[in-house]
Amino acid sequence: MAKSNSRNRRFWRLFKRKGFWVFVVLCGVAGLVGFSWLNSYLDPYRVRAAGYDIPRYINDIEGPSLILDRNGEEIGRMFVENRSVVGIEEVPQKLIDALRAQEDQRYFEHKGVDWVGVLRAIYLNVKAGEVNQGASTVTMQLARNAFDLKAEARERGEGGVQRKIVEAFLALRIEDYINEEFPSEDGRRAKKQVLEYYLNRIPFGSGYYGVRSASLGYFGKEPRNLTTGECCSLIACVKNPTGLTPLRYPEKNKKARNHVLNRMKAEGMITREEWAEMTTKDVIVNPRPLQRGTSHLYEKVARLARSKVGIEAMSRGDFRIYTTIDRSLQEEAERSLAEQLKKTEQVSGYVHPTYEGYEHTDGVAPPYLQGAALMIESDSGHVLAHVGGRDYEHNQYDFIEKGRRPLGTAFLPFIYSAAFAKGWSPASSVSDEPMDNRAVMVGGREGILGEWGMEIDKPVYEGRITTRRSLASSKIAASVRLGRQVGLENVVEHSREFGLDFKDAKMLNRLYLGSEPMSLRDGVMSYCAFSEGGKIPAGLRYIDRIENDLGEIVYQAARSADEMRDVTACDAATAYQVHTTLKDTVRTGNLSGEEVRLSAVPFPGGVKTGTTNSFSDGWCLGYNGKVTLGMWVGFMEGGSRPIHEGAFGRLLTYPAWVSVMNVAEGIYPSAKVEVPDTLELVSVCEHSGLLGTRYCYDTIEDLEKGATFRSTVYKEYQRKGLRLGSCDVHGEGGVAVEDVLKTYGPQVGDGSVQQRLPVSPIRPQAPVLIGSDPYGSVVLSLAPGDESGGGYMAPSPVLFLDANVRGEEEASLKLPRPKKLEIRVD
Repeated sequence: MAKSNSRNRRFWRLFKRKGFWVFVVLCGVAGLVGFSWLNSYLDPYRVRAAGYDIPRYINDIEGPSLILDRNGEEIGRMFVENRSVVGIEEVPQKLIDALRAQEDQRYFEHKGVDWVGVLRAIYLNVKAGEVNQGASTVTMQLARNAFDLKAEARERGEGGVQRKIVEAFLALRIEDYINEEFPSEDGRRAKKQVLEYYLNRIPFGSGYYGVRSASLGYFGKEPRNLTTGECCSLIACVKNPTGLTPLRYPEKNKKARNHVLNRMKAEGMITREEWAEMTTKDVIVNPRPLQRGTSHLYEKVARLARSKVGIEAMSRGDFRIYTTIDRSLQEEAERSLAEQLKKTEQVSGYVHPTYEGYEHTDGVAPPYLQGAALMIESDSGHVLAHVGGRDYEHNQYDFIEKGRRPLGTAFLPFIYSAAFAKGWSPASSVSDEPMDNRAVMVGGREGILGEWGMEIDKPVYEGRITTRRSLASSKIAASVRLGRQVGLENVVEHSREFGLDFKDAKMLNRLYLGSEPMSLRDGVMSYCAFSEGGKIPAGLRYIDRIENDLGEIVYQAARSADEMRDVTACDAATAYQVHTTLKDTVRTGNLSGEEVRLSAVPFPGGVKTGTTNSFSDGWCLGYNGKVTLGMWVGFMEGGSRPIHEGAFGRLLTYPAWVSVMNVAEGIYPSAKVEVPDTLELVSVCEHSGLLGTRYCYDTIEDLEKGATFRSTVYKEYQRKGLRLGSCDVHGEGGVAVEDVLKTYGPQVGDGSVQQRLPVSPIRPQAPVLIGSDPYGSVVLSLAPGDESGGGYMAPSPVLFLDANVRGEEEASLKLPRPKKLEIRVD
């Protein structure tokens, strides 16, 4: 008791000393000064935190950039970050517990800043002599990510302490704001909303943003289906998203995951038995990430948009990307190609894997049949439809961008273009006879070169034919012969002018048959030349302009189509001659009878199917005078295995090509290709390619009606000034018109053309043959009359003959073989 009284007296005497009160006053003054200084020091950060627009940015998770077609219709949405928003009710409690255990144990107790944690961090950092402890709460981390405070601090030259001060003030404001927006008696509703914002925003590594994207990307399951161990693996990534991703660093992630499990055990969130079981397990990943790019077109547009605006700017989102795509054509191209591929897989004799039976395997190219389609405006190169493959989810390889396959017979027009450029014409003759395969050596070294180009089961040889007939019918041997006359080097160099790439090609004759791999992109662009006077677009265009969220244009492509038409592949005359020949493909060529499937009849454009000798690839390239469309069907991995027996281009690609072109007809109507002024129409014989005469007829045999005759003269486009001789099959071959005029002088004719004669024409040996003419006479000339009823009429010898006289043609009539004689024995 005495000792206690003594201590009390000493205590009270302390308050009577002046020094004590001086000390107290000094401490108070120091405290006030310190508080005033601290308040003035913190005030700029408090003011800065007060300036952030919380309602606008707290849940502004990269607004999508809209991808629009040329008519303003939405065709996709672009996200820079791989993210998918999920409600907090879809997040398992174990994941929230794991987050609290590692990042913010007192999350539900504080108001945005954990002051206990702040003091603890200060004490530990002072004790360690360095900053190795943080005190960031979940709300502070949300503030940092939502307003990109790290980037702002770098711009201001500030350190981590200053940034955390701003984070703390902003976190207090965020919690106040969310409490007002989501009120509840205990405040837990607002706390859960903060967690939802946070878990949908933060990065988890490997390009995954938000808990759902990471859950699918790492473990192939929705967040609600995650195990406790998987939840801990995800939360472990929060500390270091790049360095702890389980895809690249499974052992590091396991160690970090076990640290989270340790914290959960310490906080009583899991039992010791659960902890012991889970810490021994390895991290097993099963990535099935979200595919934001749902098509090859989407990826192409997204990549171009980032290159035009910049990745950083595009990451902010809210752009409107106006493309050149026509949504209706894009959808039809996708639909018709998918339908045609399905039909092909159902053909008798198709033995390859099918799309329906395919089971997706990551990293393995699907073995089923593939296809691609590209449509562009012929004059500008504006892309209207882009289908890079059959199924983007199965295979992200874009055939239009990266694929190269042999064009097959779709290459033939470039042989003829090279010939026409050097003086040949569609009327020039070429031999259509069997050819030794050793001349080309495709599919073997022996035997006769096949005629798969006609795309029929039983092709026939026609002897001497025009180049028009040869190309329209896709004749193989005749085309090779023409190519050899023109010269392989000339054909290759001429084709390069169209943008076709032969940089690694060996100069072998098989190049005539399209053996060199080419891209669909180059094939489509090269065919534009035939309807555009020999010009091809300088490149393809997908994006017209890009606007930001304020409607301001941040990128504008050149408006003039002429700026995209600066490559001349050939002269206008050559292009038109090829064009008129390709028009015959659907009339009298290898697609004879198929014109009726087109909306525009007669079809003013041109089309060419392509088949390889191995039947491993099918093509269809063509145009309607406004747009050019190309389609390919084959296997991505290449090789020469046939799709099926008789897999011709007309079966693989032409039906889908027609479907898309018919839709295009209603939007971009067919246009007539204008004749260049360097060409003129000349009457020629279809057998010789020389000037037609009145003697140019084919005999038509008919047992009932007798022999009649069909004129073989037709109008052909020739270069002006080209001298042609007269037909050397029916008339005096090699005689020029000028020479005929000198020999016979001018003579007036009636300009009529008699298409069928009841008698056989006889070659005259002198200008006039005189004889009796009791039944009337027929006047013939060396040159045909003008079908229009007027024009130049060449002189001719005159022949008078009796209509009843039987000639040699009738004597050589072919009679049917008699039936087999049967002798019956009684």
